[in-house]
Amino acid sequence: MWFKHRAWIPVAWGLAAVNLAAVWFAARPGEPFHATGHAVLAVALALGAQRLTARRRAASPSDQLQAALDQNDQLHQALDDMQARALELEERLDFAEHLLAQQRDAGRLREPPP
Repeated sequence: MWFKHRAWIPVAWGLAAVNLAAVWFAARPGEPFHATGHAVLAVALALGAQRLTARRRAASPSDQLQAALDQNDQLHQALDDMQARALELEERLDFAEHLLAQQRDAGRLREPPP
């Protein structure tokens, strides 16, 4: 699409500036509709230039790559946290099983009542 080319951004800004200057030249002789038309055109071109700039920044491959790397780092951190929690839960379970086994063995070692 030919509007995606980076050369359109300075062209749109330049046309917006020219139309903004044209407002003054059209208003001097007392032509309000002509001046209003240039003002509307200047605003429309400035908004278009901003949109082209924002779209160009959003579509930058380096930004997308950086976002993917950041997301990858976050996922690795979350995975590491979950692994640490799983190890902690495994240690707690082993400790609880050990206590239960000690209690069961202590009950077996007691002498039965006569």
